[in-house]
Amino acid sequence: MSRHILIASKDKRIGELAKEAVQSLDYNVVVAADLSLALYLTNKNMPDLVVTDEDLINGSGFDLLSELGTDDELGVIPILFIGKNGSDGQRALDLGAKKVIANPKTIDELFLELMPHLKLDEKAPKQRPEYSPE
Repeated sequence: MSRHILIASKDKRIGELAKEAVQSLDYNVVVAADLSLALYLTNKNMPDLVVTDEDLINGSGFDLLSELGTDDELGVIPILFIGKNGSDGQRALDLGAKKVIANPKTIDELFLELMPHLKLDEKAPKQRPEYSPE
C-alpha cells in the first residue's frame, strides 16, 4: 500500500525537510508550490497527510484549508499548518488545520511534528533513523 504526504509550499526547504524526515517510513512525499496543483494532487492521491504554510503560488495555505474543508471526502485528511506568527496559527485552526507547527529548522524538528499524524506499521521506527552514508 502506497502512503502519501503532500507538502504545499513555495519554500523548497520545507519539501526537502519532509522528504528527508520520512524517507525511511515508506511514504511518498509530493511537493506542490501552486494552490491549483496542490488541490489536483490532493484529489488524485488522497494523501494521508497534508502539510502547508501560508505561501503558495496563485493562493495561500489558507485557501487550501478552505477548499479541502468544504469537501466531504477530502475534509477528513489531517492538515498541519506551518505558521509564522500567532494570528496565522489561529486562522489556520479556525479553517480546519489539525495542528499548527512553528517553522521547522531541522529534519528532527519536522519529524517530531509529523510522527503523531502518520499511519505507521508496527515495525516502523519510533524515532528518525540516523543518517549513514553508503
